[in-house]
Amino acid sequence: MLAAACWAEVLRAQNQQFAWFDTSSAAEVNAIACQIIPDDETPGADRAGVIWFIDRALAGYDEDKRELYQRGLSQMHSKRVEMFPGSSSFASLSKDQQIQLLHAMEQTEFFQLARYHTILGFFGHPMYGGNRDRVGWKLLGVEYSMHYEPPFGYYDAEAAEAGSK
Repeated sequence: MLAAACWAEVLRAQNQQFAWFDTSSAAEVNAIACQIIPDDETPGADRAGVIWFIDRALAGYDEDKRELYQRGLSQMHSKRVEMFPGSSSFASLSKDQQIQLLHAMEQTEFFQLARYHTILGFFGHPMYGGNRDRVGWKLLGVEYSMHYEPPFGYYDAEAAEAGSK
């Protein structure tokens, strides 16, 4: 419950609300994302705001995946209780315990989707809620520009050449 309380405080400070997640589910999914792309010498899922991308996805274009998240979080809860009796949440586990639990869950459809959403949220366009401050793009060396000039590739050069004749 401590992780959920921390999330509630962060949300109040940022004046943001989740569209689909409740604070405890958001804390759990954020902790999962933070193990998939951890903060180390480069920003990870937390600093990129991946949880906001996942929330928007589940509130919008991926709303058909909500049940999978609910079922997956429930399965993760059961597995956590089995592996770490007395623990209160995934987010409250130590980093090593979180990794052990994720290894036990990594073949599940839920984990595969959470990993997919985490990667999309880290590298996708910031307008979709993740990739805050374009940290994913900076990691790849992508220069953001509002306008790109052709040619982007050989096929564009050929098309431009054919259009000028």
